[in-house]
This record gives sequence, structure tokens and C-alpha cells, in this order.
Amino acid sequence: MEGSSIALIAIGAGIFSLPVGLRYATPIPGLIVLGTIGLLSASSYWMIGYCCIACGVKSFRDLWNVVLGQRSAWIIDVTIFLNGWITLICYIILIGDFTTKSFEGLLGPDHILAKKRALCQTVISAFVLLPLSLAKDLQRLAYTSILGLIVLVYVLFVVIQDSILNSPPEISEEVHLCEWNFGIFEAIALYCHAFVAHYNAPKIFSELANPTLIRWTQLVGIAYSVAFVVYAEFAWAGFRRFQLSVEGNVLKNYGPQLNILIAWLGMGFSIAFTYPLVFNSAREAAINLTLIARQTLSSIDSPRFRQLQDGYYGSSWQHRSEQLIRLLGPSPDSPNHKLSQKPGTKTTFLLVLLTYVVAVRCDDVGIANALAGSVMGCSLV
Repeated sequence: MEGSSIALIAIGAGIFSLPVGLRYATPIPGLIVLGTIGLLSASSYWMIGYCCIACGVKSFRDLWNVVLGQRSAWIIDVTIFLNGWITLICYIILIGDFTTKSFEGLLGPDHILAKKRALCQTVISAFVLLPLSLAKDLQRLAYTSILGLIVLVYVLFVVIQDSILNSPPEISEEVHLCEWNFGIFEAIALYCHAFVAHYNAPKIFSELANPTLIRWTQLVGIAYSVAFVVYAEFAWAGFRRFQLSVEGNVLKNYGPQLNILIAWLGMGFSIAFTYPLVFNSAREAAINLTLIARQTLSSIDSPRFRQLQDGYYGSSWQHRSEQLIRLLGPSPDSPNHKLSQKPGTKTTFLLVLLTYVVAVRCDDVGIANALAGSVMGCSLV
């Protein structure tokens, strides 16, 4: 049960870009790379649990403090924030894909909602993502997360079944099954992001009923084996079906059939309600970084620096810092912090806007996933 939980965490929205990775790298090298990245990711995921056992801790921050000290703990928050931010950008891109495709099937290809991708993203960001991100309590979203996993499994079966029934009888002559080229690096970037679930590793480990090293090894091995099998099957199914025409989001290759329409609507709903769960960790990392910066600046004992602070803000630095804390809300590390407390409205608005502005300028989730894998995937691992 716990092993399947890890597998489900690893299998996320990055799965839709896996088939295009086989187009970049060609199928055989692409699948070899997929397995190699999966093995490396599983090894590093296992190491986190091993370090938690060895150091007697249950969080990244505590582990970092034990091994490297508190002075450099900000690196964790930078990594978690950037990974969360890029992931949220991918979510809004996918929302644009799924909503426009859904409206095309429901309202016709000439309807404004089917043609104006940015309009759909703007409306959903303003009236769905922002209110959900401002919610006091995210516990209720656990039920929508379960529904989202059900939708994801449905999409997997739809794509694999379609590949079995409707793939061309022969692979095109233009397709090279095994050609080692520079496209393999694009596949590596995509696959690094697909396997990353490491930011949740301490939480998963701490919730084990019997957190021993042998049990942890078994769980990680089972989870990543399941993830690899699902990924490999889905990647090959999508590539085999569309071959060189496969897109960065494989569901964009499909027309508005009923089963695909259900998949588009379901994934749009799932991603919208998953957004605040990822957003919450990114916002907490941003709050930590801001408070760390404040503490660092406050510790500088320089009359000239104090004079510059007071001159710039027009009031004492301490007063300005208190205003900043009220804006951001309590630190996640403070004893009085609770996830159920209402977060800072301005902070939440700015972070949602930050993800929206970038996502609305990009219409290929494969690019965003590759960026996430190449920049943040290896850092997290």
C-alpha cells in the first residue's frame, strides 16, 4: 500500500511528455535512458530514507542542519521553490491544453473558448487557482487528489488501448528505432523531471508504520519498478501511435472523441485541484527565504547599513520587517505555524501571477518539463 503511494506520487503530469522523449532520442536509446534515470532516481530516493535513519530526523531541513549546518539551509528552500514554481507553470500550460481541447469538442472549433487559449488560462487562474490557493484548509483536496489519480489511470488505459487498436501496422520508414544522437539529452531532461518525487521522501518515510532500512528498500524498489513499467509502456504506446508527429503533450494529438473528451475534462479538473497542493510547498519555501533574508540583513551590525535601511524605507527596519511578516504570514518552521491559517493574500496573488505570466507565454508543456528536469530535477535528486 505504501509502495503504491510512492509510485503514484512519482507518476504525475510529466507522463504526458514521455512519448516525445522517444521521438527525440529514438525508441531504444530512449527506453534505455528512461530505465537509467529511473534507477538513479530510485537510488537517490532510497538514500534520503537511509540518511533519515542514520541521523534520526524526519525532514529535509533537519537532515541538512545535521549534516551541513543551518547557515546553508536556504539552499533547500531555493530548490523546493524553483521546482514547485516550474511544476505550477507546467500545470497551467496543461490546463490551457485540456480546456481548449474540451471546449473544441463541446462548443465547436470556432468558439472563442476553443480558440483563445490564454483566455481559458486567465479565467481559470483568476476564478479557480487563486481562490483554491487562498483556502485556509487544504485537507478537503485530498479527495480530489484521489479522483485525480483515478482520472490519470483512465488516461493511461485510453492511450494504451488506442495504441493497440489504431497504431499503423508498420513503423514508418522515417523512424529510426536505434540512433544515438543529441536528442538523447532532451529525453534526459524530460525523464529527470518525470521521476522526481524526492521532495516528499522524508514525509513518506516518516509516515511508515515500520521505518526500517530493509522495509524502506523494499518500498522504494517496488514503487520505482512500477513507475518505470508504467512510464515505458505509456511512452511506447504514445510514440507507436503517432510516431514522428507526437506532440509534447500526447493528448493534443487526439481528436474530440467521447473517451478523449472525458480524459481532457478529467485531467483539467485534476490539475486545477492539484495546483494548490504544490503551490502550498512553494509558498512556504518563499516565506522561509524571505525570513532568512530578513534575519541575515538584521544581523549585519553596520551603522552605515542601518542608515541606508532607514533612509530607504522611511521608517525603522524593525517596523518594516514586522509589516513584511504580517504580509507573508508565519514561518512554516515557527511553533505557531499551521497550514490551516489563512496565508498572506498579496503573497499568494503574486506567486499565482508569477506562474501565470510565464505559462501563458508557452504552449508546449514538453519544453517546460524539459526545463524542470534539466534545471531542477538533478538538483532535487
